[in-house]
Amino acid sequence: MKKILTYLALLFALTVSAQTLTDPRSIRLNGIPIEGPIDSLRQALTEAEFAEWGQSDDGEDYYFRGNFYGIRAKLMVSITPETKLVNSAYVTIGPYSTNEMLERNLQYFRYKMEQDYGHLSERDDTWFYIDDFGSIKMSVVDNDNGSRDIRILFLNTVPFYKDALTMGLHADVEEVVTENAVAEDQFLHFNQNGMIDNPDLVDRMYNRYGYLISARMKEKDGFSTITYDYDQQFRLVRRTLVNAAAGISYINDYTYNSEDEPLTQFQKVYNKDGECIMTINMTNNYITRDDNGNWTSNSMTLNYWEKDAKTQQVTVLQRRTIAYWE
Repeated sequence: MKKILTYLALLFALTVSAQTLTDPRSIRLNGIPIEGPIDSLRQALTEAEFAEWGQSDDGEDYYFRGNFYGIRAKLMVSITPETKLVNSAYVTIGPYSTNEMLERNLQYFRYKMEQDYGHLSERDDTWFYIDDFGSIKMSVVDNDNGSRDIRILFLNTVPFYKDALTMGLHADVEEVVTENAVAEDQFLHFNQNGMIDNPDLVDRMYNRYGYLISARMKEKDGFSTITYDYDQQFRLVRRTLVNAAAGISYINDYTYNSEDEPLTQFQKVYNKDGECIMTINMTNNYITRDDNGNWTSNSMTLNYWEKDAKTQQVTVLQRRTIAYWE
């Protein structure tokens, strides 16, 4: 019962804490990310003037009608029953009784989608778009009465909760074991929805796109509060932890390289009087990566200063082993 209540609380937080930004790390339909709790997506589709008209008997599919690039279309959104999280969307336009109108709209949709997503690859009269976060497939299907439909499948392949992604990890990461871990845990584990498994991180609040925005951390004496700030690309730029009982605050600022990988982490520690008593500046130099683009060895330069002491610099060689969900 406790797990169910926690999950419902998370879904509520996801719905009510929506931001005006749109997550760039997702496949989008009419600008709407195809991800997250179904109730949140239903609300977004309603705001985009899609009308919901029914559900499948098993409750796994939701049906809508609305305009797709200005043309009337049917939309089916599918969810994972256990989590109520969206996994795909299927647009159907038609039926077409003449090839002339079919070909005209095929070219129109291809043009509009290439404006939004980039070049579509073609193979066997099917058009594809694939990136690190999902895929789009447009094809033509024959109906029993001789007419034809245009169908477009939007499939998001990134886990909804972005805890792993926020740490610079790609693909469906299950576990990370780091040798010489600095400013992170040696062992990290994520569930199949991308949420980090950490029983000490409680009262989590996620935004509508699955990014953690606040939480509390269990301490020896009470709890610390944590807030997370993101830039326009939803990259984590600041993590603030306040331990009121100890009178200590930690502020971590992050920068990124051209590949959106964490480049630097600058940590400041303040006492209860607001005085900075420690700084740690970490710079990454990635050496090797695995097939998913995640680094497996890293040379970290670390500059450490503590009040009333000289600055020290060390280089830490890190290695890590990464396991993925199948």
